[in-house]
Parts: sequence; C-alpha cells; structure tokens
Amino acid sequence: MSKKSLAIIGSGWAGFTLSQKASLAAYEVTVISPIRTIQYTPLLASAAAGLFDFRLAEEPVRRKRRTEVKYYKAVAEDVDFENAVVRCRGATERVGGGGGGEGGEREGEFEVRFDKLCIAPGCDIQDFGTPGAREHALFLRTTADARAIQQRVLEMLDKASLPTTSSAAQHDILKIRIVGGGAIGIEAAAELYDLWAEEMRFLYPHLDGKLTITIHDVAPAILSTFDSRLSEYATRSLQGKRVQLKTSSHIQKVEADAIFTKEDGRLPYGLLIWATGNKASSLVQKLPVKRPESGLPRILTDKYLRVLRPDGTPMENVYGLGDAADIEGHSMPTLAEVALQKGEYLANVLNANDTTAVQPFEYKQRALLAYLGRHDGIIGGRQDWTGASAWLAWRSGSLAWTRSWRRRIFISISWLFVWLGGRDIARP
Repeated sequence: MSKKSLAIIGSGWAGFTLSQKASLAAYEVTVISPIRTIQYTPLLASAAAGLFDFRLAEEPVRRKRRTEVKYYKAVAEDVDFENAVVRCRGATERVGGGGGGEGGEREGEFEVRFDKLCIAPGCDIQDFGTPGAREHALFLRTTADARAIQQRVLEMLDKASLPTTSSAAQHDILKIRIVGGGAIGIEAAAELYDLWAEEMRFLYPHLDGKLTITIHDVAPAILSTFDSRLSEYATRSLQGKRVQLKTSSHIQKVEADAIFTKEDGRLPYGLLIWATGNKASSLVQKLPVKRPESGLPRILTDKYLRVLRPDGTPMENVYGLGDAADIEGHSMPTLAEVALQKGEYLANVLNANDTTAVQPFEYKQRALLAYLGRHDGIIGGRQDWTGASAWLAWRSGSLAWTRSWRRRIFISISWLFVWLGGRDIARP
C-alpha cells in the first residue's frame, strides 16, 4: 500500500505533536514552518532569567529516529484546496547562490502537494496597531526572544553602572515594563523579579532599590482567565514584592526609551516586554474558510477538527489545529494544552485510518497555573491552590511540558546547579 502525503503547516504544540506521532508507515510527513523547533513557551521566561540553557526550551522537528519526516524552513503563503497544494516561500537567510531570474518564480517559492493537510500556523503578535511596538518592544514567543531579554537586562545593569550615569538616569534605565497581565506577562515579571532579588542585586549593590518592574494591562484586573479570588491573590502577592500594576492602562505609542499612555503620559523604560494576546496569522486571514462572527478570526472546524468551508460544510482530509483554529459552537482558549490535545487526537485518528469509529474531539480541562515569584503561585481548577504548594506544582509542570526525558533530566540538573552555585549569568 502506497503512503499518503501528510502536510503540516506549523511546528507549534499541535503541528509538532502530530509530526512526531503520525505513523511513518502510513504517511509521508512534511512540516512547513519558519521555525525549525517547537518552542516550549511556558519555559521561556525561566530561560530568560538564567534557570537553564535556552536550548532546553525548544525541541527540533528533525529527529534521528524519525529521519523520514521532511522539514522545510518556509512560510506557507496560501493553500489551493481544490488542487491540494500548499504554496510556500523559503524563510532561510541568504547564504549565497543565485536567485530566481526575471520572469520566473520569486526566489524560494515552491509547492507542496498533499493528500491530507493540517493547518496549524499559530497566531501573530497582537500589538493593536500601537505605533512603535514592533520596532522597540521585545516579545516572549521564541528562545531567540528569551535570549534577547536576558541580554537586554545585562545591558541595562551595565549601562546604569557607568560612572557617567546620573542617579535619575539610573532609575529610568532600570525600569522594566511588561505589557500584558496574562500568564505570560505575569510569569515574566515573576522570573525577572527572582533574578534581581535572589542574585543580581548582590552583584550590583550600588543599584539596589533602583530597579522597578511594572505590569501594564488594558483590562481592569490581571489574570482574567483565573477566578476573581485567585486574580486578587496574585495582585496582593505581586504588590507585596513591589511589582507595580497599572490596570486599565491604554498605551498610545512606543518609543525607543519610553511608552506613552492615555492615563500617565510619558513613562521611561530600559526593557519593554510585549506580552499581549494573539491575532490571526496572515495565512488564516486569506484562506476561504468559515470564521466566527466575533472575536479572534480563527478557522472554524467541526468537532472532528475538519476545516469548514464558508457555507459550513467540512473539508475532507483538511484539519485545523492549534491557536489558528477553533471548534464551531465549542470555543476554546488559545492555550498550549488545547493545541497539544488536538495534535494527539488527530494523530490517533489518522493512524487508526478508520473513519467509521472516529469519536469527536473532547478537550480535557487541565488546571491553570501561574507563577508569582519567590516560591509563590496560583492554580485554578477543580481545587484552587495558592502559595508554595502551587509553586511546586508549577515547577514540576515545567518538566511535563518537555517532550523528551533528555531535556527533563538536563533541566533538573540545571536547577540543582542554580541552587548550589547560582545562575550562570550571576555566579557567586
């Protein structure tokens, strides 16, 4: 029996999971993504704060035990559903060689044919069209982002330590501002607070008391996905660590060293992290598919994850997963856990190859976790937890996110070395 071709757009939680679990005896698997690894997003803030090496927060698509899986470092620009073709453009940096000639295809353009297609490109960064945000802010979506944040923190501290820097300038340089009061923004604030409070302030004693962390959010409260009681607990916990919270904060523009808000005017910063919500990817916006009437314009699928046409009929052999897709009538949050479960579900469906016995996808709700700094956290679920026990659950959950025992062991060893001898960026 000849293999069918399975094309996967995206290497996030859904696409990566499917690429690693789809049967290679039944399918020729091709992954199309501009990022050659899955990014373990829940681990990025910890990596930025020096708790372990950046490489431990990602996993490559190419695996020695699955060499049959093809990977193209490219962007899927369009899909021709009628002819079963994905139109792609290479996303590699130019390293020499000729390009496409005049009158021919643009350099790096190619097509991937498919028998079955999984559309899981994720979402783009939601900057709400704020002038200057993309040019000046740092994000926290990839290991490259985490590395840039760590380097910016070190540059801030070094600049503030120069003898030519006045006390007033030191206070401005040492202001960390985080836009977004969701779990990503809160955990970034918590990890950076730990980095300063537990290690860096001892290396820079002349700067102690001058570094501040401020969280800006347009909503009236942080962590809106949690129960109000847990949101209030998180607010008190962060304020107790002197992390400033500016809710109902409307950012009008961003400059290289300051943001401007409707409420407070010009506010200087040395590091600006943009951790707001998502917006639909450019690919999803151009596809002829059904979308919800309101909210994030994601691809709508049926309960079997089949992509719906504009008239509501499902496409056979075309599936929508991850943050880019949602189930009609059963809206789900853009969480890694949702994408992971969808990827596992579709892998089982395709491997079984028995459409008569397919059960609809059912999301199994997991607890929501958030870290608040200094061994404190919150967990929302069947039973709400706070404090050190929630932190332990969050920390152990960090290991569960990785897809290999090798990384779990290395992360655990890194934590041990940090406990014994400090972080690599702040050795005693």
